[in-house]
Amino acid sequence: MKLKLLLIAVEKFLGIANNGDEPRADMYLPERLLAMSVIFLGIGVALAVYFAVFHVIWAIVAAIAALAFGVAALLCWRNQTIRVISDKEFTYTTMFGKTYTYSFSDIQGLRKNRDSMTLFVAGKKVHIESMAILTERLVDNINSALKKLG
Repeated sequence: MKLKLLLIAVEKFLGIANNGDEPRADMYLPERLLAMSVIFLGIGVALAVYFAVFHVIWAIVAAIAALAFGVAALLCWRNQTIRVISDKEFTYTTMFGKTYTYSFSDIQGLRKNRDSMTLFVAGKKVHIESMAILTERLVDNINSALKKLG
């Protein structure tokens, strides 16, 4: 329940409209990444305060690292999505908010990595984290495109 309240607060703060009935996108990262982001940001702020009080160099280095991890996790959670436009097209948004539109017929292959998958589309790479939540519609469209490849 606490995580749900955190999710609602952050969505309001970032201006994400989600009615709760449908997923945010056809591929999105779960709320636990948001929680991890908040934890890293909190640790970073605490270490910065520790540095300000005690002037210990390692604290500011650790604070910068924790803040960087927190911001990166927040950006990934907020932006990295795939949305199916139709049975023929989808949009992929990177962690930095850059959006690309691809056709399912342009899918050239799929590589399973240890911690993620890489979808090769029109000579470019679409990164799908292992923790990502995918809708059946997206999975079915990707599988259909891969079957056509042989």
